[in-house]
Amino acid sequence: MNQQILYSEYKVSDSDNLEQSRTDYLSNEFPVAISFNGISHVVMMATPMDLEDFVIGFSFTEGIISSISDVFDIEISKNDYGIDVAVEIAQEPFQKLKHLKRNLSGKTGCGICGIESLEYFNNRLKLNYPEKIEHQITSKQIAASLDAFKSSQKGQAKTGSIHAAALFDLDGNLLSIREDVGRHNALDKLIGRKLVDNLDGSFIVCSSRASYEMVQKVLVTDIPILIAISAPTSMAVNLALQHNLSVIGFARDKRFVVYSHKNRIIE
Repeated sequence: MNQQILYSEYKVSDSDNLEQSRTDYLSNEFPVAISFNGISHVVMMATPMDLEDFVIGFSFTEGIISSISDVFDIEISKNDYGIDVAVEIAQEPFQKLKHLKRNLSGKTGCGICGIESLEYFNNRLKLNYPEKIEHQITSKQIAASLDAFKSSQKGQAKTGSIHAAALFDLDGNLLSIREDVGRHNALDKLIGRKLVDNLDGSFIVCSSRASYEMVQKVLVTDIPILIAISAPTSMAVNLALQHNLSVIGFARDKRFVVYSHKNRIIE
């Protein structure tokens, strides 16, 4: 992990001793402009690490690409305004991209911000998602994964402001973890890494609430279980119920709440 990319050092003073200064660490956040085949598509606020994973995951969860083989090249360059990521993709997904009218801007890991019509949003709800792997995990495996998840969040431990998403195998072993100031970005980075390394994961743990957008991103993978540290939203649970995704919320202190498809969780 490149810590210089993840956070920056600042001199601060606490209220109980304003005369004394100490070092604090703030998570880095930069505008990241993504273009496909030379055409600008989106600007996202993101932590400038694992950007290849981010772009691949974002392209996949947004339906721009259908597999890693659709991505031919990724070039990352920094300028005075932020970071440019130029992606070269196959012609078929690029033609499809032209019909997707979406222009995201400004907000950190913004979910559906910038969508130009409710029709587009409604169509996203009707996607044919991949079949889910059918297996079960135990309460002990969930508790162990939460411990591993917490101890692996290096950026959060340093700054207190970084989200994370992690992939675990059926035995509860940590396969990969990605961090970002935006929760959606962290999940996109994780899914991108899953595609690049062809990781055979069984469940995902995220540090945020399970919003509609988080559930939708997991649904485009074959992962059958999403575990969130905070609560889900009603739309997220309804979507999960409809598409055979197990959603767990309030996963902390060896306790959790199962909101959908509890058959996958056993004692």
